[in-house]
Amino acid sequence: MKVLVTGATGYIGHQLALALANRDYEVNALVRDLNSSKIPIHKNITLIKGNVCDYQSVESASKYCSYVFHTAAYTNLKSEKFDNFYNTNVLGTENILKASLYHKVKKVIYTSTLAVYGPSYKRVSINENQPRLVSYSNDYELTKSMSEELVSEYHKKGLSSVTLNVTRVYGPGPKTFTGGVNTLISKMVKNDFLFVPSKLDVTANYVFIDDVVNAHILAMKPAKTNEKYIIGGENMSYEALFKTIKDLTKSKIKIIKINYGFLKMCFSIMNTIQRIMGASLGITAKVIDSLFVNRCSTSQKAITDLGYSITPLKNGLFQTINYLKFQS
Repeated sequence: MKVLVTGATGYIGHQLALALANRDYEVNALVRDLNSSKIPIHKNITLIKGNVCDYQSVESASKYCSYVFHTAAYTNLKSEKFDNFYNTNVLGTENILKASLYHKVKKVIYTSTLAVYGPSYKRVSINENQPRLVSYSNDYELTKSMSEELVSEYHKKGLSSVTLNVTRVYGPGPKTFTGGVNTLISKMVKNDFLFVPSKLDVTANYVFIDDVVNAHILAMKPAKTNEKYIIGGENMSYEALFKTIKDLTKSKIKIIKINYGFLKMCFSIMNTIQRIMGASLGITAKVIDSLFVNRCSTSQKAITDLGYSITPLKNGLFQTINYLKFQS
């Protein structure tokens, strides 16, 4: 059976393409750069040069495919250009949906984010029925929400689809911009000091990459369509996360807390100077704010409907730490 995977050089797409190939699926991997070091290599993977923003390449890549896994997205919160997000996340998704409908694929599995729901209220876990309670804090959240609306619109046209709202992913895989937990582990292993914002009581949900990949494959089977599933793991505060990583790595690192407001002000000043000098922006206040809000969630619906299972966070972190040891 042939399937299409977009975003195959990204963190989730790379691992998903390999997992599908290992299960003897014929995988069409749509990639922009055929020379990328992040390309998944397997005898069952066929590389197709193209871009989700180009309908012709999408239409060609999806021909004869029974399933389409759309993981490609623009995620760089440091970007201040709305078009970067809109072109890939909205127009690119519409190209995928249009081509899938044209070729009568059995189902589109769309990879979205928990962030479309906004922050969780205090420690109350987000579920699929929760409405968004606040305005969108960045263009990534906004355009991913817009793309989910497109998925629903194409379902009304007859296209079978499932949306997976993934929480914060960690685990073995290629180094990408979105690999925040992996980066944190590397820093805690190598550095003597770690300067962090003071809001360490903020709690979020962390999901192991293998669980995310399995959820995508499980989403192929159920008869239910136009469903949304939160694909997550355990909820944990930054304080508990730092302590767990520190214990597992036996790190002697000293974690130094800096006042949150002061830290944001420092980054704002630095980014203003960089902008004047014409340099690319570093970590912005917008990025910090997106990382330091509560994002507790539950994956009970996915467990019930899909047979989804969760790797305990401590076990997943242990596997990730062992993997990263061999990458340095």
